[in-house]
Amino acid sequence: MGENMVEYGLGLMRLPLLDENDQTSIDIGEVQKMVDECMENGVNFFDTAVPYHLGKSEEALKKTLVDKYPRDSFLISDKLPLFNIQKEEDMEYYFNTSLEKLGIDYFDYYMLHNVSNWTKTIYRNIDCFSFIKQKKQEGLAKKIGISFHDKPKLLRKTLEENPELDFVLLQINYLDWDSQSFKVNELYDIAVEYGLEILVMEPLKGGTIINIPDEAEQLLKNYNPEDSTAKWGLRFSGSLDNVTYVLSGAKNHDQTRENIETFRDFKPLNLNEVELLRKTAKIINDSIAIQCTECRYCMEDGICPHNIPISEYFTLYNDAKRVGFKDFSTQQVMYRTIGLNPDYGLASDCEECGECSKICPQKLKIPKLLKQVYEEFETTM
Repeated sequence: MGENMVEYGLGLMRLPLLDENDQTSIDIGEVQKMVDECMENGVNFFDTAVPYHLGKSEEALKKTLVDKYPRDSFLISDKLPLFNIQKEEDMEYYFNTSLEKLGIDYFDYYMLHNVSNWTKTIYRNIDCFSFIKQKKQEGLAKKIGISFHDKPKLLRKTLEENPELDFVLLQINYLDWDSQSFKVNELYDIAVEYGLEILVMEPLKGGTIINIPDEAEQLLKNYNPEDSTAKWGLRFSGSLDNVTYVLSGAKNHDQTRENIETFRDFKPLNLNEVELLRKTAKIINDSIAIQCTECRYCMEDGICPHNIPISEYFTLYNDAKRVGFKDFSTQQVMYRTIGLNPDYGLASDCEECGECSKICPQKLKIPKLLKQVYEEFETTM
């Protein structure tokens, strides 16, 4: 584990809400407290994207950060939504619209969002890399890069073909580090090999690393009773060489403060702690039925023809498996409640069109998993 200077950055993908059923109902008052806490403590990196909170994340950042603080006092990271690009003009539209929503004249970090085999046809046919390179030449993007969600072979090829890139945003956490599916350690090694600045997303894997099985939590508590599960997760990602920013969201002001404290006097993991997290990861992974991070990309407008709330159903399914499902469990009651809403489809409504799987960063076979949800919750209804 390295000894580089790493900083915390606030991610704005999972902000506090006034209505948990409405992703656009961002609690601006609470977000303002979070942003102020960051700025008052030297945390000045903020990451957003077009699809976050169905387009409202950028607007929230303008209200709480841009409108209040001098432009040279903070850094903003944003993304070109590849899954929305159909023609060359779309790139200019989304780039300018994001600038307008944020109320800024340039991006500090700008990247192609979700570079993967699913989006390869888009960014090659429309030449999205040339677009962001041009924006850097124009001074409208200080640093350019990619957020990456695929295999090591594609990352290496992408970096070979685009030596002008400054950074890469990778999903790095101790749950996925040794995973044969995600191959995170290989992706990290390739980024280091090419000398890129590394930004980390999902260091807590959408909260999975916070709410862990009792056995796993006790393992960590026995080693250090004071440190939270979140702190362990953030320290893992921040201990790696070439990592400059660890981006993590927060549900409230208190979580933001705790994240800031973790990086104030940052202590890289030692070898014993790394081995401890490997054991912890095995316990956690063995308890998770569906490896969903609740990014909600699959729930954007137009993806699912029946508007199935996929991430909510997967969360209920995982909870049911963790506690041991029984008839009329809390999870089944919640499932039934959501199903009564005519705006949402049930798992059984899935037509297996596969559009959700194409956009899933975790490469989940969502239609197949929805069948499991159906069998768990609907066959006993």
